[in-house]
Amino acid sequence: MAVRATVSRFPVTQGALDECGIQWGISVTPFAADDETGQPPATAGRGDRLPRCERCWAYFNTYCDVERWGWACALCGTLNGFDDDALHRFQRPEACPELNASFIDFEMPVDEADGAGDGVKARPVYVAAVDLACSEEFLELIKSALLAALEALIPGSLFGLMTFSHKIGLYDVQGPVPVVKNVFIPPDSEEGGLAVALEDAMPLLSFLAPVDTCKDRIAAALDTLRPTSSWERGAASGQEADTVLLGGRGFGTAMSSLIDYLSSEYGSTFALGELTHPFEQF
Repeated sequence: MAVRATVSRFPVTQGALDECGIQWGISVTPFAADDETGQPPATAGRGDRLPRCERCWAYFNTYCDVERWGWACALCGTLNGFDDDALHRFQRPEACPELNASFIDFEMPVDEADGAGDGVKARPVYVAAVDLACSEEFLELIKSALLAALEALIPGSLFGLMTFSHKIGLYDVQGPVPVVKNVFIPPDSEEGGLAVALEDAMPLLSFLAPVDTCKDRIAAALDTLRPTSSWERGAASGQEADTVLLGGRGFGTAMSSLIDYLSSEYGSTFALGELTHPFEQF
């Protein structure tokens, strides 16, 4: 995918972000043919051999801190050990694209015995979490990127659309008309602290829609997305609308709740799930 930032460098600390008053942002384009520098992806085989974090299922990548016997996840910080296969391969880092490139296409072997059934776990799962605390122009860019991503999904894929700002929106696009269920994020909530769990607001199998039959309704749902106004965010946080320039976006709460949501049906996060989160400000 291609990742483009609004500026060349992000704030070092939360304090620097709060004091500068600048809208820091990033646009993520899934399935882009080139990265943000215009370079095509590196290629590698056996994507099933790529190490994954034991806690959050993130893939090992060039942003992870590597030690002799293991690696620290770049997303959650969990220290993971290398298995014997990874230790053997990483002794020659020049031959491992995952140690040298951040944009890689992996080949994934297909086990026909696992893929023959109709169960959800045998199907690739893609979830787009869209930040609505952004400008209208940025949201239009995100819509275009997601529409292009829909066309690139393989047959049999499942797709879920979630939005977040001061509330989390879950979209059911399997009926004749897209329906959204909202769960408000308490202004003083701890990370992951929702009054209502996402699986209670909408069953997971209603949220994950087959792309083959629901692509038009997913596109219709994307067309309804609108930025959250300062008035809405101010009302939710108990502040005056004209004082809410930034914030009102429960990113941490939304992501931790989404991971728990994807784990709710079977007790473990989908092995083939991919989470894309286009958002504008940090």
